[in-house]
Amino acid sequence: MKKLNVKDLPVAGNVCAQVLREVERWSTWSMAHVIMNPMAESLPHNHQQMVEIYVITKGYGELVMDVGPTTAYCKVTGGNAYGIPMGLTHMLRNRSSGHLEHLVFALPPFDPSDILLVKKEDFAQRIFNLDIFLPEVQECFDGAKILPYSFPALDLSITFGWVINNPARHKQPHYHKEITEFIYVVEGEGFIEMDFVRRSIQPGDWIRIDPEIEHALRNESPEDMVVVCVCSPAFKMDDVHYHV
Repeated sequence: MKKLNVKDLPVAGNVCAQVLREVERWSTWSMAHVIMNPMAESLPHNHQQMVEIYVITKGYGELVMDVGPTTAYCKVTGGNAYGIPMGLTHMLRNRSSGHLEHLVFALPPFDPSDILLVKKEDFAQRIFNLDIFLPEVQECFDGAKILPYSFPALDLSITFGWVINNPARHKQPHYHKEITEFIYVVEGEGFIEMDFVRRSIQPGDWIRIDPEIEHALRNESPEDMVVVCVCSPAFKMDDVHYHV
């Protein structure tokens, strides 16, 4: 088990001059926490060897992608997760007067030498606008409500979850034999129970739950606690286990 708050990590230099903190690095993927200041935007770029996943946690913006003969302008908001294929030129814009917070997953792990900057004028002139899309809310086995995203080719799954203060929805703690689970706390405060030990959690916390560790999230406040859950390898119900 590992628990840290992303705000305690140093800010890393980057070509887009964003507030970027490197949080997690594994053999197959890495994750960075990024905050874009009001009305800021990244530089147009692509990667020739990496796939990226943008997970928007707070704020409102626009993901611009050069898709063949068109430039797609995709509205983004908290709860969205977008996969960016290799070679696709893209940029992210903060369209609000507040911060735009997001998590960026790179597969394989991020390599700063694999950034190809592109001029804005090289984007296709034909424009295609896309509205905000969120998946249907589902009831989760552990009592939370979730927005699920699956990236089968990358063997990674990502869900947004709302942990509700309702004892009737509390489920028995569970564990995984194969999956390593990661939890990022977006909003609210609560507790995580791990092997019968209760630890408080707050916004910005990043928690790694190793296989065989029994765990459950608990919320005792009036507001729902919003979290992002990441499973590597991808979540499967067959790998949910309970102690008798």
